[in-house]
Amino acid sequence: MVFCGKPSRSCHACRARKTKCDALPHGCTQCQNAGRQCPGYRAQVDVIFREETTNVIKKAKAKHEKARQKAAPSAAPISTVSSSSASPSSSLELAQRTPSQGAQIISPTYLNITSTIEDRAAAFFVSNYVIGDHGPTRGHLDRLADLYESDGVDDNLVAAVHAVGLIGYSHSVKAPELLPKAQSQYTKALRLTNAALRCPTAVKKDSTLMAILILSIYEIFTGTSQKSMQAWAQHIHGAAAVVKLRGPDAVKTPGGIRLLAHVTSSMLISCIQRDIPLPKYIVEMQALAEQSLTRVDPAWRAQNTMIKFSKFNARYHANLTTPTYSTQTLLSQALALDGEFLDFFNHVPPDWEYKTVYTDQDPEIVYNGHYHIYYDHWIAQIWNAIRQLRILLNEIIHALITDDRASASPSLRRDDPVAAFHLQNSFRNMHLMQAEILASVPQHVGYTVHPDTHSSSSSSSYSQPWTHFCKDSGSNCDFPVMRFSGGYFLLWPLYLAGNMPTATDGVRAYAVRNLRRIALVTGIQQAGLLADVVEMKRHITVWQDGEIASAEEDFGGE
Repeated sequence: MVFCGKPSRSCHACRARKTKCDALPHGCTQCQNAGRQCPGYRAQVDVIFREETTNVIKKAKAKHEKARQKAAPSAAPISTVSSSSASPSSSLELAQRTPSQGAQIISPTYLNITSTIEDRAAAFFVSNYVIGDHGPTRGHLDRLADLYESDGVDDNLVAAVHAVGLIGYSHSVKAPELLPKAQSQYTKALRLTNAALRCPTAVKKDSTLMAILILSIYEIFTGTSQKSMQAWAQHIHGAAAVVKLRGPDAVKTPGGIRLLAHVTSSMLISCIQRDIPLPKYIVEMQALAEQSLTRVDPAWRAQNTMIKFSKFNARYHANLTTPTYSTQTLLSQALALDGEFLDFFNHVPPDWEYKTVYTDQDPEIVYNGHYHIYYDHWIAQIWNAIRQLRILLNEIIHALITDDRASASPSLRRDDPVAAFHLQNSFRNMHLMQAEILASVPQHVGYTVHPDTHSSSSSSSYSQPWTHFCKDSGSNCDFPVMRFSGGYFLLWPLYLAGNMPTATDGVRAYAVRNLRRIALVTGIQQAGLLADVVEMKRHITVWQDGEIASAEEDFGGE
């Protein structure tokens, strides 16, 4: 694989005509003015590297043939082995005949051109975790592609990519002997990132912030205890501290805005788990970044609503110990916020909508006879994030009403029909959000492909049932290909759906089974941990066990 330079972001039609393309998300202006449908754009991460093995072989053969013709007949043969210190499999071996065998012959069968283990790990990481900013989605970790294009990849980021890539790759090819190498790369990445954080210049680089975000994924991959969740949170809070140090100028560029969005989404998880609001400076950075946006996409709107929820959630839980707000005030705020979540669902663009497929096949993976298909895992993840918060919000609404009714001096009339409606509606909302999360599972675990927007809308064109599905989770099961990002994005939605107070035994068993399947197929250890918590009907308690490292302290440690 070779780096091909910065690829054109133009659509296919503009590239063919060699005209300037403004590459707007929903179709370029040039195609619109020409009265044609814009064919869309290439995923940048897919065209940064190109397979050049065949060309390299041809060039090697031509080069040595030319050298053979120029060489004297009595010239001694040369046997050259060029190897990488990283791996013997990355060598280019040119085997040549001895004088008694006649002229030197270079045959493709003697050429061993393969990538290093590190190259394979990096490719594995990109193919499984990086989602390009094509189609309706803004992408996930797609800033990594920009950094490679601009030679903005520092050693700490390279080591972080190798660490996470090696963990996943070793599990994928069943090579546990690579795990120590992954740990070594992780330790190297931590050391280099700590050094970068102590440098006034390096701490503000995109490469440093990206490295921290990727190292947090390593903790999810290797975490077998609740303590690992604290390690993950330390990485995320370290990333938030870097956002603060980078200052306002860093969120005035598209790349900086995308990095901020990644940090904010992870910080939301940590803060909501701890019942605290998002740090004020993150909220301010988010508002400042929005001023630089030419278009506020659905993901950004969703994140703004999530920020509002984190603030309300913190207010509600603080009110439990230090009453400041009345039940009516909190209930009114909760209902208004739930209305905003519902408004998001009702006003997404067409390519953000999901399709529902009904089937009686594979009930072990298709819960209740239907499943959803989204454009990609990233859009499904946004939907599920809103669903999770609606579950938590409606639990609060339910608790506000029931706790008030049980109090010595209730502020709501016991026979109030409006309160009774909201009580029943909160239960219905929780059940609906749970069902929709479960309907997203098949696509996340590789049961379906994303819909082809140019094909018929018949459900059969979207179904890709497993041909050798087995009902147990044994190592001999012939599972389909599961993109690791699918399992990664599904962990917390599936955990919440299975661990809700209203979860039935069937839902709980389904959540446990599929969390264990994710752990088995992808090697994401935290999936197995969450499966155990759900099965034992327990909760994550580590969030309250001590404080996260200070924002100014060294990141992570070694």
